[in-house]
Amino acid sequence: MDNWDIVILVVVAYVAITTLVRLMIKRRNHLLARFRRQMAEEKKKNKKAKQQDMAA
Repeated sequence: MDNWDIVILVVVAYVAITTLVRLMIKRRNHLLARFRRQMAEEKKKNKKAKQQDMAA
């Protein structure tokens, strides 16, 4: 392998790694948003059930 092959390999590896990291961050943010939304819904549901128990 000559110098140009090494340069191309390094550039391709950098692009692949940065792309993978960006995809992983986007997926993590999506999962966190979904988890937070589910927790908020569960909190509302529990609060509503607690209010109904107290009223009964």
